[in-house]
Amino acid sequence: LDQAMLAQAAWSTLAVTARADILFKAADLMEARIQELMVLLCRESGKTYANGIAEVREAVDFMRYYASQIQSIQTDGPVKALGTVLCISPWNFPLAIFSGQISAALAVGNCVIAKPAEQTPLIASEAVKILWQAGVPKAVLQLLPGRGETVGAQLSGDERIQGIMFTGSTEVAKILHKTVSKRLSA
Repeated sequence: LDQAMLAQAAWSTLAVTARADILFKAADLMEARIQELMVLLCRESGKTYANGIAEVREAVDFMRYYASQIQSIQTDGPVKALGTVLCISPWNFPLAIFSGQISAALAVGNCVIAKPAEQTPLIASEAVKILWQAGVPKAVLQLLPGRGETVGAQLSGDERIQGIMFTGSTEVAKILHKTVSKRLSA
């Protein structure tokens, strides 16, 4: 989190077009590795080949969508980043939802702490490596795999986290809501 806090100003003031270009490049890199990623999805999360291919395509679509959206939003006025955002993704869509959450946060200038489901850290690691290769600085996007009860709980409870993107169980969503609501001023 300390690294993300230091990187936040530079990332949020980077030109919108530069952030969009990075996401477009990441989408191209991911698309070029579709077979490798599909096989990893099948092995790690039990997807069929057809579902694996569809998930890689959806992840690519998310990156391109958010890159396009931030370019179009910029013409309507500036977008203010929140700060460091925690992205917690599920095991059943470990690449698509993971990539979508991260891309949305990065597009508007937020730093991201990515906490994938503990069942699917390998595909998350590959997605993060692709984003780094595309130009996202390592301090801006950090991968912290681990159990939700430990890693997720500690991160969500930290006041430096300015937003949480979560896809998962209602039970965990209620815990996150309770944790974050304690930080709101009356």
